[in-house]
Amino acid sequence: MKQAFRTGMAAMLGMVAGMGIMLASAAGSQPGSEMDPLVTKSYVDQRIAALAGQTGTSAPSGTTGAPADSEAVAQLQTDVGELTHFIIDALTGIDSLKARMNAMDSGFVAVEVPAGKTVSLSGGAEVIVRSGKAYAVQGTYGGLADVTSGADLKGGAAVTNQHLLISSRSDGRGIQFRTQTAYLLVRGGYTVK
Repeated sequence: MKQAFRTGMAAMLGMVAGMGIMLASAAGSQPGSEMDPLVTKSYVDQRIAALAGQTGTSAPSGTTGAPADSEAVAQLQTDVGELTHFIIDALTGIDSLKARMNAMDSGFVAVEVPAGKTVSLSGGAEVIVRSGKAYAVQGTYGGLADVTSGADLKGGAAVTNQHLLISSRSDGRGIQFRTQTAYLLVRGGYTVK
């Protein structure tokens, strides 16, 4: 019993010591140091140009001035281009999310919908039909949630005025107004078609 306890304690101390060494080595790499360098696009461009031998500038310290093969330079240029596109796509996505969050934060918006039009709702959008005769439009994966009555409205079901409806997905769910102009309150994304 004592032998098993000692073995367990030795293993535990070994694990703690190993974790301490790992944390100490991770803490030693400061941003901007040799272990974790910070570089700019201009530095990368200068480095590529120096590797390709395209400029008369001297190569960065620690390198030979010999030009690299064209395949390596082409690969570096491709990688930089892909990284640039990735960053642009990420920033575009962030802007889109900000716009959606602002729409959600702004509260309900009053919308007038002409007869014969359909309001398609984005995922998470909420709507209250204030006036007019409305019918549910079913999406690919189901209908609208009528949270006031606790019902799932399938395609063609009559929508009761003053009930809160929620669209759980952006799959074509919405509300159709066939015979008269209607007024509703919407919070979230929507389109009138």
